[in-house]
Amino acid sequence: MAFYTLGLTFWLVIALTVVVLGIWIYGLYFNFKKWGMGSTGYQDELRNSFWLFIATWIHEAFKDGIWVFVKTLILDVLLLRRTLRRSPVRWVMHMAIFYGFLTLAALSGLGLFMDIIEHFNVLGLAHQAEMVKGFMELPFDIFGYLLLFGATVAVLRRIFLREVRSRTSAYDVVLLGGVFLITISGFYAEWLRGNAFLVGNAFANPIYAPHFSLLHTILALALFVVILPWSKYMHIIAGPLTILANRGGE
Repeated sequence: MAFYTLGLTFWLVIALTVVVLGIWIYGLYFNFKKWGMGSTGYQDELRNSFWLFIATWIHEAFKDGIWVFVKTLILDVLLLRRTLRRSPVRWVMHMAIFYGFLTLAALSGLGLFMDIIEHFNVLGLAHQAEMVKGFMELPFDIFGYLLLFGATVAVLRRIFLREVRSRTSAYDVVLLGGVFLITISGFYAEWLRGNAFLVGNAFANPIYAPHFSLLHTILALALFVVILPWSKYMHIIAGPLTILANRGGE
């Protein structure tokens, strides 16, 4: 999946990146400070403090030694062992969404960095940066389809499985629907540009590609920046932190 700054102005992408990072950093600070209000065992003057939460979490996560921390990180956070025990189907779905989303986010950040190098010809590496962006297209496609697969499974489970549908809240609809729309809009923007992975020029219409690139960006920012840090979806970060602090287990 190609990097999308070609569909937007360079400075607009830079401005959006600064806004995104600013909101995410403040969102993390706000939530860590809020979680620190419930911490105990440290000096009173640190209570209701961002640093209190960090200190408490480090103390708990490494309480049984670094090996237990690493084991929990690999088995429970990266391989989702507990989810696999409950349901292999849910495990496949979560792994696809988890690694698809994280890898696409990392590739997007790398792509933006390469764009900056190319735009300003940093250290005379503009040509090399353009080559790196070319090599990134296949991983973008692979992990994009992986994310689309996971999001599709999640949506279908909530449509066709009565038990899952009965537990689905409006929050779930917003998150899963948002992930699905973001992924689809990103693919469609690429398909419109032509010479796309798997579909070739079947949907080629380069005139409209930049518009769908912008739509894809706005949807992603609206969901993952405006909604995630300020709603229950913060569990995407809180969940792994809790598992690590508890050294695994249930």
